[in-house]
Amino acid sequence: MTLLTGFDLCRAAMNVEGISAPEQSVLNVLAIMANDEARCWPGINGPTGLTAKTKLSERSVQRAVQALKDAGHINWQDLPGRGRIYLVHPRQSGPPVTVAPRHTVTPVREAPTPATVAPKLPRTTIPQKAAPSSGSRAKPVKPSMTHLPDDFAPVMKSGSITETTVSGWPPGRVEDELEHFADHHRVRATLSADWQASWRTWVKNSRKWEPRNGNAVSGRPGHQSDLRGARPDPALDMRRAARAAQASNGAPDHRGDHSEPRLALSTIWKG
Repeated sequence: MTLLTGFDLCRAAMNVEGISAPEQSVLNVLAIMANDEARCWPGINGPTGLTAKTKLSERSVQRAVQALKDAGHINWQDLPGRGRIYLVHPRQSGPPVTVAPRHTVTPVREAPTPATVAPKLPRTTIPQKAAPSSGSRAKPVKPSMTHLPDDFAPVMKSGSITETTVSGWPPGRVEDELEHFADHHRVRATLSADWQASWRTWVKNSRKWEPRNGNAVSGRPGHQSDLRGARPDPALDMRRAARAAQASNGAPDHRGDHSEPRLALSTIWKG
């Protein structure tokens, strides 16, 4: 009987027919563990024993070993001090297994076929936001802020608070207020989106600047106070300084000279 070793022994063990699953598992493990003389000596238990290698119980391994011996696939010899030595020789029921001769694989010298390059996927494009429909509500356009125009002329509607207030002013008060209104905002370079509304606010606030109990303030009987509500006004101070200089030089004061044309109420009073 020719003993098989190595890979041939393992292939012969796997080709055995007519044995149970536990017997096949034990025979495969013995063939793998056999040396060049087809011998091995694993124990039944232990980390390297047949129970650990086959994942079978001790009783199942003992029955499988005895069945393999009875069928002529293995044999063993018990030696004192060395345990049991198994001789593995799987018996084939069919024709003997022929081992194909080993061939040396010659590497291919031809250039390998280049791998097919996968086509590039199109870039993900972010859809643009659709234009707003004509029915959507448009945002209101904010009015632009401007400086006081040189040709500013107030418009006072008949029956308004502004018209009622101005009607109670003494002669010449409207012209003085317009001059002071212009000086005040031009010195400060004020910006406004509605100068008519700014003028109406100026007139309404003038009632806060009136002297109380008929007492004149700083030589201006029946007129607004010098501090315009306890707040200094540089434009008013500049105008008063100019008038004081004219008076000291003997120049006429046009505030009381009605020979000079004054701004007629008809030019600023629009119903």
